[in-house]
Amino acid sequence: MKNTILTLVISLYSIFAFSQGNTKITINIPQTDTTKLKATIFVLDPTQTIGSEKYQDTVQIKNGHCQFTVNMKNPSLVYMTINHKYVTFPGTYGVIVEPFDNLVFDLPDIKEASYFGFGILNTKVSGKGSEKINFTKNILHKVFDIYKTDPPTPSQSLTYTYKTTDRKLTVIDSLYRLNKTVPGHIKDLVKALLYAEIMVALNRESLRCEDDSVKILFDKYIVNKKRIEVFLKKGIIQYSGAGTLPSYLILTEYSAPTKTNNEFFRETNQLKYAQLLVKRLKKFPEIRDYLLSDHLISSIRNSFDSTTIKLFEYYCIEADFNNPNFITVTNLYVDTEKKFAVGKPFYNFSLPDSTGKLHTLSDFKGKVLVIDFWYNGCSGCKLTVPVLEEIEKEMVSENVQFLSIGIDKKDLWLEGIGKYSSASSLQLYTEGRSKEHPMMKYLNIYAYPRLIVVDKNGNIASAPPEPRTKKEDFVNFVKTLL
Repeated sequence: MKNTILTLVISLYSIFAFSQGNTKITINIPQTDTTKLKATIFVLDPTQTIGSEKYQDTVQIKNGHCQFTVNMKNPSLVYMTINHKYVTFPGTYGVIVEPFDNLVFDLPDIKEASYFGFGILNTKVSGKGSEKINFTKNILHKVFDIYKTDPPTPSQSLTYTYKTTDRKLTVIDSLYRLNKTVPGHIKDLVKALLYAEIMVALNRESLRCEDDSVKILFDKYIVNKKRIEVFLKKGIIQYSGAGTLPSYLILTEYSAPTKTNNEFFRETNQLKYAQLLVKRLKKFPEIRDYLLSDHLISSIRNSFDSTTIKLFEYYCIEADFNNPNFITVTNLYVDTEKKFAVGKPFYNFSLPDSTGKLHTLSDFKGKVLVIDFWYNGCSGCKLTVPVLEEIEKEMVSENVQFLSIGIDKKDLWLEGIGKYSSASSLQLYTEGRSKEHPMMKYLNIYAYPRLIVVDKNGNIASAPPEPRTKKEDFVNFVKTLL
């Protein structure tokens, strides 16, 4: 009896231990001098709900070696850097790693790394699970041979870009068919990841292009060759294609590219884009719901206005409430509504300026506030500066206070004033605490620049028009609050 119980306990323990999973990744790199090396691993499990799928760790490399042990439940995307240089890029930023893999990455000396990284072709990968990474490596070796023959991107015609992209995708297809060692689903993931990385530039150029030949070329090289099929397979969209598939839908739905502002279609036509997903993905409810959820989360984080409300109502009608991201979307919407709904009091901040003087929300009672959140290096922030400066000059005699709130550390904040924020605004900052500052934790702002307008009573106004594209509408909107 005792032996039976002991055997049962051991069996249960073994099952439990196995279910937890130990995935090991070892990095070997020559250390020929006193340079300190730190390795960082970023693990993304796309099967988890959006926003909850990340794990990160950093370790010191000692005597040329370090090891990460990660508990994995599903195939995951793994990104690794050494002193901020990617291990597998140039090539691909992340690689597929499965539970119970035991991988060894042998890298060259860090002095041989390029500006971005070591490169997958310069990295030797061995151990359990290495066959899929070496499969990726073999494909990229052939693809790089084509890249070497390409002229610089600015001098490529649209036709050439389509032809060279087609050659690269054909190489992937060929080696995909020849490989018999990597499981089918993992091969699909590798193919989708590489397809997406290669197609991103083509899609961007096609969405921007005013040439009528776009539709002809897109049909010939993408639609007719069924390049999008891999992204429609079950369990793929969470890993790759969340940018590629929407671009495909937009380019095939609208024949006049720039007339519908295709490049920013998702941002400027939020409800119409959601309707496009529902219309075109009826046969693929898993993909429809994932892209709808991703769209809602992005839209809610970027702004909260009447469009957001309509979008959420549409989502509740069209998305399956059993989809894994439904609760995430709903909770985010409810939480954001509480913070940014029109008429709600704005966060009662207390922030310093460059002299250390503190400024609070109550200091500005009786004035309309235009608050601009930014950080040093934000390209969108830089583009917003000229129009904000024009608006400030136009409204200089009005009872309006423009506030620019930087989220960087003090030196970066001071350096960015005038470049990434309007120099004539009152400059405040979050004391170098970035997202850890209580105000930023409460507001939960993800995208920058972010403009929030507060009325004379310290309450949140409705979301203003985009000043870069609708400057006069923005000015008139602010004037209605005076």
